[in-house]
Amino acid sequence: MPSLGEVQQDPTILSRLSLPVIVGLRRQVGHLIADLDAAYCAALTQGKAQEHPSAAEPDGLLTPDAAAVRFGVTKRWLLDHADEIPGVRRLSRKVVRFSARRLAQFLDRASS
Repeated sequence: MPSLGEVQQDPTILSRLSLPVIVGLRRQVGHLIADLDAAYCAALTQGKAQEHPSAAEPDGLLTPDAAAVRFGVTKRWLLDHADEIPGVRRLSRKVVRFSARRLAQFLDRASS
């Protein structure tokens, strides 16, 4: 039976495999997906606890670049959704700042 890495490097291998081997590979992928999903959820939970400011911390205004890096979203996404996000300060037509605490709360609610 080829490894999943071998199949990834050369997908044409699949056309030469018997049904039982394909079923075995599919089973491996299913287990891997479940393990990856569990690790992903754990990392998200741990990351949110470390990255999001707590209510006890003072709130700060972040540039779009800093907010994007801190919260793992793109600058474009932030700017596109600025009107929906509470605590956005428009200092001028081109200067936007995001409340760290309110953005964290908005993203927590959006991911729930």
